[in-house]
Amino acid sequence: MGLRAALSIEGDMGVVAEASCGREAIDCYCKHLPDVAVLDGHLPDMHGSEVAREIVKRFEGAKLLLFSVEGTEEDIHRAEEAGVSGYVSKNADRSELVQAVRVVASGRRYFSEAVLAKLRERRARVGLSEREMQVLDAMSRGLPNKLIACELGLSPETVKTFVARLLQKLDAEDRTLAVVRGFERGLLKR
Repeated sequence: MGLRAALSIEGDMGVVAEASCGREAIDCYCKHLPDVAVLDGHLPDMHGSEVAREIVKRFEGAKLLLFSVEGTEEDIHRAEEAGVSGYVSKNADRSELVQAVRVVASGRRYFSEAVLAKLRERRARVGLSEREMQVLDAMSRGLPNKLIACELGLSPETVKTFVARLLQKLDAEDRTLAVVRGFERGLLKR
């Protein structure tokens, strides 16, 4: 309701549809083809980035603005990779949201300086492989190397190598700090 009110106050804007989940958002986009779609970052059935990816796959020129409470560098990176034209934090004031909608509607991109800084940080870091992500996830659940090895079908020595790589890539002295950094960067979800 707050988002609808924030946009409806503007004389040159109007809300044509609302959705309560990702699938419904995709259907609404297909039906109404709005000038700009403002997507929530976290929906009950899927992440806003997934919704964006699906819309962009169907409509190449879609103008999408992600409006999210999640502001980690990984969340922003995923949204950009999915094809959004802009990203606004739910902590932003109404004027920034309205400005972002106008910028995106004009065909330009809108990423605040703080969001761009997080994207630059993300790009400067070495990414994690899918297997490294699996090991990090297992570490976050408190599993020792032997149980991680069993769960992932790896040898304990291989897991030890993955843990060492994770410590290096996450600039962490120990497993606990690696997990903390994983949460801070948005690699792991609570």
